[in-house]
Amino acid sequence: MKNQKYLKLPSVAVLCALVFVMFSSPVYAQATSSSSNMQVVSTGFSDVPRTNPGYVGITFMSEQGVVKGYDDGTFKPNNPINRAEVLKIILGGSGIEADAPFSASFPDVQDGQWFTPYVMKAKAIGIVKGNDVDGTFAPARQVNMAEFIKMLLSANGIDVSSFEGKTVVPNIPADAWYANYINYAAALGIIPRDKDGNVDSAKFLTRAEVINSMYLLAIIRNGGDTQFLLNRAEAELAQIEVYIAANQVALAKNASELAVDITQQAYKNMPENNIVVGAAKLARSYDYLVDSFILGIQGLNDKSTEMANMAIDKASEAWEANNATQPIAAHIKSRAREILAQVGGTEQ
Repeated sequence: MKNQKYLKLPSVAVLCALVFVMFSSPVYAQATSSSSNMQVVSTGFSDVPRTNPGYVGITFMSEQGVVKGYDDGTFKPNNPINRAEVLKIILGGSGIEADAPFSASFPDVQDGQWFTPYVMKAKAIGIVKGNDVDGTFAPARQVNMAEFIKMLLSANGIDVSSFEGKTVVPNIPADAWYANYINYAAALGIIPRDKDGNVDSAKFLTRAEVINSMYLLAIIRNGGDTQFLLNRAEAELAQIEVYIAANQVALAKNASELAVDITQQAYKNMPENNIVVGAAKLARSYDYLVDSFILGIQGLNDKSTEMANMAIDKASEAWEANNATQPIAAHIKSRAREILAQVGGTEQ
């Protein structure tokens, strides 16, 4: 793309203000005042800036009181997480109180240890069991993908039996104890897959990776709450140009795709609501804009032109559906026209 450095982006504050104008009104009269609060806030963690890939998920879980940082004000998103730590977070995120009495279920879990209440509750409701050989829980051992997903889905009462014998993830043996859980999670889209659709079930997870899967599951579990979905879309949309400005284009694309998925679900819930229709069209327009930006960087000027025009058209549709989208729709059109000028394209 010629003169790429001249692709000017608005400040984070300006973009957040534009997004807030769009989403601050409740979708319906019954929405509570708290549900329309601005969602784009600081995590409060010094090592989780807005450019961090886990920013939105960590912010959400922090606001919900599911996670908190260390005494020095950090979250340490890239630190490994052990079985005791992940169990505490899963129970908190699933709304499960750690109120089971202590019992000598595991030889390596003693009364009075900080994690004991969580392990006892998880054992009582069937989320975890001891090692088949020595009966231990191994609280300090790093948690891998298979273990985490099994605990997460079990805590949320999700029945994975419908995936028995099905192949969703090519590299997961059908007879593996974790097969149904991994296949279910992959079908939901809450765990990462490589270009061939495979999942590294033995991968040890970081704190940020655990939070991201829990965040995505929370979106799915709240799929019937339209206001919740719009709040989540708001947070994702506000991240797009933050990532682009930081030269993290892949993250911008992830955010735009997730915003599309979220607003499409909101549209299924309330297809006649003009705020929802406008939000869905706006998210799609932003996704087209990101595609145009990426294609322009790749030197695919004709395709970049096509996507820029699609962004403009969809922004116009959003504006027509809901006049409150006008500030962001105008912003998208302006950015699309800047891209057109740089790739030598013409507005249709």
